[in-house]
Amino acid sequence: MNDSSGWVATRLLLEMGRITRDNLSRDEALNKIAHLILNSFEVASVAVLVRDLTSNAVYVSSSVALSEDDLLVPPDITLRCSDQSCLRKALTNPDMPLALDCPTDDPVLGPMKGPSMIVPMKFGNEVTGFVLLGRSQFPARSVSDELLMAVAAQAGIIAAKASLMGNLRQSEERYQSLMENARDLVFLLDRGGRFLYVNRACSGVFGCSPGEVQGRYFGEFVTPESWAKTIAAVKGAASRNEKHIEYSWEIQNGDSCTVLEVRASLLYQEGELLMHQGIARDLSHEKKLQEEIVRRDQELDRSKGREEKMREYLAVANLAQEEERARIAREIHDGALQYLIALGRRLDLLEKSLATAFHSPSMADLSFEDVHSLLDTAVVDLREFARNLRPPVLDDFGLVSACEWLADQTEKEGITTRFSVRGPVCKLPRDVENSVFRIAQEAISNAIKHSGATTVDFIMEFTGKSLMLTLRDNGKGFEPPESPGALVRAGQMGLIGMFERAELLSASVRLESSPGCGTGLRVEIPIQTA
Repeated sequence: MNDSSGWVATRLLLEMGRITRDNLSRDEALNKIAHLILNSFEVASVAVLVRDLTSNAVYVSSSVALSEDDLLVPPDITLRCSDQSCLRKALTNPDMPLALDCPTDDPVLGPMKGPSMIVPMKFGNEVTGFVLLGRSQFPARSVSDELLMAVAAQAGIIAAKASLMGNLRQSEERYQSLMENARDLVFLLDRGGRFLYVNRACSGVFGCSPGEVQGRYFGEFVTPESWAKTIAAVKGAASRNEKHIEYSWEIQNGDSCTVLEVRASLLYQEGELLMHQGIARDLSHEKKLQEEIVRRDQELDRSKGREEKMREYLAVANLAQEEERARIAREIHDGALQYLIALGRRLDLLEKSLATAFHSPSMADLSFEDVHSLLDTAVVDLREFARNLRPPVLDDFGLVSACEWLADQTEKEGITTRFSVRGPVCKLPRDVENSVFRIAQEAISNAIKHSGATTVDFIMEFTGKSLMLTLRDNGKGFEPPESPGALVRAGQMGLIGMFERAELLSASVRLESSPGCGTGLRVEIPIQTA
């Protein structure tokens, strides 16, 4: 290397050293380096490529030339390396520049018009990029390989440093953004207890801006008791060389007092406490929320208790109602019915006596026939009424027989009823059988009175865990209510009673109907065998 080239190399390396000290981004630093090389060597174009170590790609960080026609590659693009590329060949010998003495059509870089050179940029043992030189005098070897490798190595160091500094700035910005936008108070105290830093949350805590708080002692903002406790806690932790500490601050604002829970880290220098940083959180809002949650839980428990008591009350009321039905049915059967039957017999005797006395049918015979007809009708109606109040078959033979009797009664009304039982029949508790029977009775009653149906399918299915009650008719149907609450407004008291009984049994009810399409009822009752 002659004196002239030595002076150029020295100037180039000194300028690159200055770039190292500047606080530039990676692309800014590499762009300056590319211009330095272009102005220092007899080359027409320079490109600096940064290599991604995790993929086969390079990013063109800078590409400069004496004229646009001399550009090696366009700047600000990413190229995917292939095994046939000159870049891949340069990686096989990263300690020496790769000279291309004739025009080359590279699959990655494209056409290389004239003599060119690829110099690997190394940082440590890794090739972190490439410096491309075009139309140089390298065939004459006016610049040594050692100088080119030194320049490329310096560029690699600058690129790595700039990348690290850029990542550090981004990390600091994210950290600063997190601290500034945090809802909690973030602070830094020196060893004397003065604020070196506070975030914007201090305005809501202390009522002052960060600029007004910084440089003041924390004891100016907290109660004397909190100041004393904090100093004692920090001194005790420092004497034990502890790195983490927790304490609380009480801040008096007029008549109100805010309590902040503080978690802090103690920073030491040569064994001496230097400063400590922490996060202070106002837990009063959280405590209010917790108290509200507890209060609502208690209200919910009380509501559930009242609901459970109401369910018990309704169960007892239903049982009492069934008992009353049974008592009234017995009284009708044993009282009024027997009197009417006895009255009929007395009339028979009176009729015979009159016929014997007058030795011929009297005009009163017609009246007696009318009275007999009325008595017979009254007896039949009372018996039917008594059966509907409390069918004896339900008490004597159980739920299945009672539902079969209900199907027979529907047949007598002129409606074809297909009754079937599926699964192994099991005995149910008395109150459950009562409620299931009343649900079925109400559904049958609606089909008889309102639907105009000619057929009814009545299915009882025992699954072991539940009893499925299904009734479907081919009647005129109706628009079912959106919710059980709508039944009250519609005055459909029978359906209300059906839903209430199902609720007491913890049963699910599905009512399906539409005008002209009949009505279907499906009730699933969880069962526990008696």
